Amino acid sequence: MSASNGHSELAKLLLRYSNQTQKEDLKFALEDKNYTQETLIDMLSHDVAPTRRAAAYSLGIFSGMGAVKPLIESLQHEDFGLRSNAERALWAIWFRSGNESVDALLKEGARCIKDKRYDDAIEKLTEAIQAAPNFAEGHNQRAIAYFMLEQWDKSIEDCERAISLNPYHFGAFAGLGHCYLRFGHLRQAIDAYQRALQLNPNLYAIADTILQIQAALREHIGGEQN
Repeated sequence: MSASNGHSELAKLLLRYSNQTQKEDLKFALEDKNYTQETLIDMLSHDVAPTRRAAAYSLGIFSGMGAVKPLIESLQHEDFGLRSNAERALWAIWFRSGNESVDALLKEGARCIKDKRYDDAIEKLTEAIQAAPNFAEGHNQRAIAYFMLEQWDKSIEDCERAISLNPYHFGAFAGLGHCYLRFGHLRQAIDAYQRALQLNPNLYAIADTILQIQAALREHIGGEQN
């Protein structure tokens, strides 16, 4: 497969399997065409935008943690389409533990969170963590459930564990910031939020929150001086 043909064929392949229900078919097609993780990582820096975007999307289909750093770097790119696909790919990778039963528990826990069944979510996610204690996303998702139950100490503990296992996890840093904000620890919240933004500058709501906290701190300092 020549480089030029490979680049053009990748974008065509994704168009052929553009439906969300066809992801498994796309995975087999990528493997059949000999697209490897390394090949797709190289394509992230291609001159042609559709090729870069297709590479990022494809990495989310089957790649592992080895693709995380290059995808994180892609979040800094000027190409919005690449940034968007890279973020989705990262979440897809982070949701894969390599163990089908653990992944099923994680997905069930995430569904429980979506349905606002937070106690059920914690139960499922704790099962996932017990089966795979070094799986960062299990801790991150449980941190979300704890946060929604206003158990912020436990949420912080899970966020910190997720970050220790996956230092690129901007979601866990953002979650840490949310918890500190709830406790009124504004400077710690800013620090956590800034770490999230360093990894993913596309978190616009987080950037806005930082500005609001900084304004509140300035107002507080000004009030003390008066």
